Amino acid sequence: MTKEICKTCNQEFEIRDADMIFYEQMKTAPPLYCSDCRMARRLVFRNERTLYKRQCDLCRKDIITVYSPESDFQVYCHDCWWSDGWDPKSFGVDYDRTKTFFEQYKELQKKVPRQSMAAVNNVRSDYTNGSAENKDCYMIFAADYNEDCMYSRLLQRDKFCVDCAFLHESELCYECLDSRKCFKCMFCEQCQSSSDLLFCYNMRDSSNCIFCTNGRHLTNAIFNVKYEKEEYEKKKAEILKNYESIEKAKKEFERLKEKTIRKFASQNKCNNVTGDYLYNCHQGVLLYDTYDAKNCSYMTDTESPIDSWDCNNYYYKSQFGYNIMGALEGSQLKNSAFVFYCSGVEYCENCHHLVNGLGCNAIRKGECMILNKTYSKEEYFKLKEKIEVELKQNSVFGQYFPANLAPFCYNETLAHDYFPLTKEESLKRGFRWQEKTTGTYGLETLKEIPSSIFDISEDILKEIFVCEECKKNFRITQAELSFYKRMNLPLPHKDFECRHKEREWQNEILVSSGTENA
Repeated sequence: MTKEICKTCNQEFEIRDADMIFYEQMKTAPPLYCSDCRMARRLVFRNERTLYKRQCDLCRKDIITVYSPESDFQVYCHDCWWSDGWDPKSFGVDYDRTKTFFEQYKELQKKVPRQSMAAVNNVRSDYTNGSAENKDCYMIFAADYNEDCMYSRLLQRDKFCVDCAFLHESELCYECLDSRKCFKCMFCEQCQSSSDLLFCYNMRDSSNCIFCTNGRHLTNAIFNVKYEKEEYEKKKAEILKNYESIEKAKKEFERLKEKTIRKFASQNKCNNVTGDYLYNCHQGVLLYDTYDAKNCSYMTDTESPIDSWDCNNYYYKSQFGYNIMGALEGSQLKNSAFVFYCSGVEYCENCHHLVNGLGCNAIRKGECMILNKTYSKEEYFKLKEKIEVELKQNSVFGQYFPANLAPFCYNETLAHDYFPLTKEESLKRGFRWQEKTTGTYGLETLKEIPSSIFDISEDILKEIFVCEECKKNFRITQAELSFYKRMNLPLPHKDFECRHKEREWQNEILVSSGTENA
């Protein structure tokens, strides 16, 4: 084991012997940055929730996109980007030895059109990103195979769920976090295979419970004590009667969780791993929200990764990957972002079905390509070797894309969620900063939101509200109002982004509490 000083944050970090073995196998250089700074450089390539309106630069129709109108990228809508109306290979250029590799890649990056959002086969779900196979959904992100869901992140196969995160195979849930196979649960965390839970933590196979923790097979229980169903229903109605009573219950739930015994980490069927929210993971360190991992380290939001290091959103048996932001079924991937069904690629973005690629952007099918130009196999490896020599001379070989190649501003991305920085700090580290905020202020038509859902008519859909936290305006949609009425829930008094930050804060509290109890 060796210790190094991170070139970004100047903090000491360790490089384990197992890390060095992996770097040698991948024929890459050891990192110059700590694991947190490595992740931040990857995440600044992922804008999930900052959405803008602009025109498609090909068909000119209005679109929703993750690229601001002020961005100097060419942006195409989904249909145009995948059409035969343009060819990514037409942007191919020869490698110029008078310029650095990254200077040339940046020039290419600015020319090649970018996809408006990462959304595939969605139906009536325009305001979704990092999403696929969703139907009638609104403002959900990193989400697949959902129906009628809103204002959530990391959803999988859910129906009629609102304001949730890390939710799987559930229905009619509200403000639920890290839960699976739940039905009609509200304000719950780490619950599974349960129904009609309200303000519950770490419950399994239970139903009709309020303020219960660590319960198994409980029914009609309050504070883990069994009651008659009539008493349970009375307590539930009391909590849900208005906004103030729910806010009071939230505070009581926080006090309850502080007293609750917690497992050191949420790990099932795991062996010799460190991290949290893991299932069937073997051999590795610092894994989070990962399933079916084998010999992987420094991974977050991954599924079935094999023999890989430093990856985010890395799925479906991708293997031998290093420093990857977004991949599906890939192999031998290094220092790239959003590479799907590729192998042997490095410093590539938004590429599909590319074999042996270096510095490519938006290639949809190709082989032996450098800077979007095709070479013979012999020419490709010969030129690649020369470029690697240049990268080594500039002390950047094996490191992720430089900060100035990030396509988004720091405060637009997940990097700012996980590793918040001020404008001055982000600029000092080479990132850009978005000065213009999305949304409107001061246009509210209703300053006091009704406290109970029973006092609200359809006319509320015409009103403009103001968030009590950030003072940004927001509105209620028809689908949202229908959900609140169905669940007897009051209208929210904060906009989506503030509600999202509250869930994010709750997740951090859960992780830190688990660490302290280890």
